[in-house]
Amino acid sequence: MLYLALRSIDFNILWERILTARYGFVMLSLFLGFISFYVRAYRWNIMIEPLGYSPKLGNTYHAVIIGYMANYAFPRIGEVTRCGVLSRSEKIPADSLIGTVIAERAFDLLILFALTLTIILVKLKFFGRFFSEKIFQPIYHKISYLIGNSYILVLIVLGIFALGIFLVYIFRENILKITLVRKVGKIGKGVMQGLKTVFKIKRIGAFLLHTFLLWFLYLIMAWCVLYSLEPTSKLTLLDALFILIAGSYGMAAPVQAGIGAYHGIIALALSIYTVSWNDAMAYAILSHGSQAIGIILLGLVSLIILFIKRHKAKILEKTPQL
Repeated sequence: MLYLALRSIDFNILWERILTARYGFVMLSLFLGFISFYVRAYRWNIMIEPLGYSPKLGNTYHAVIIGYMANYAFPRIGEVTRCGVLSRSEKIPADSLIGTVIAERAFDLLILFALTLTIILVKLKFFGRFFSEKIFQPIYHKISYLIGNSYILVLIVLGIFALGIFLVYIFRENILKITLVRKVGKIGKGVMQGLKTVFKIKRIGAFLLHTFLLWFLYLIMAWCVLYSLEPTSKLTLLDALFILIAGSYGMAAPVQAGIGAYHGIIALALSIYTVSWNDAMAYAILSHGSQAIGIILLGLVSLIILFIKRHKAKILEKTPQL
């Protein structure tokens, strides 16, 4: 996907744009990104509280940033990774944490859809055409094509699924005696317990405030990088919101940290402002690349800090008490 986004690029122009960028604004974006990790960690703590645990903010932050770093290795593995890291640091059941992360991501997805609808309504013809032609229609046509050309296969799969449910219901008592099934069921209950926390949040005001703050930081981060390049520096805060929303759909693609998908959709989004593909790609590389470097460096620091903490804890455990 990255190759497809870069294949028509004039690398001399791209390199010139990157060299002449105002890096003060890029650094400001990175600083705001650092703050956003703490905001996300604090909001996650609010979601964990109904489980009966109060993890330290530092440990939650380390888990979040290590999870982000893990996404560069394998798509969405970071969501599981951060649950594992926090589970080990705070002795919280990992399956319950996974449930809270699923609920958190579902809530953020609703926010993304709400922002998309809002910006389309603000400038229906200008922004609506982009989302319709570049995002929603291609997805709809792809799904229609797959179903239309494989309807027999779809019916077979649905039939097998229905048969499976019927057999599980008939032999449920024997199936529940299997150790592996009991373990999977236990994990499933933990995940469901975590999912239910979204309905049991005690500090709902703080949760909503930090959600607003999180997306506001993302918006200013996008605007800062737009301002770092001369061809995009005249775009408004509303335009930055549009770029943020488009980039969020790219980041949601099932590839490592949105690599390629983010770059392509950002270039398409900026094209409606008659920004050249070279200039648009310079923005995408500065925005995505700077965050990637920051996340990897911060993730490595967090790994080292957690390693030192565990090493000290082991030494204290072995030290005889007087």
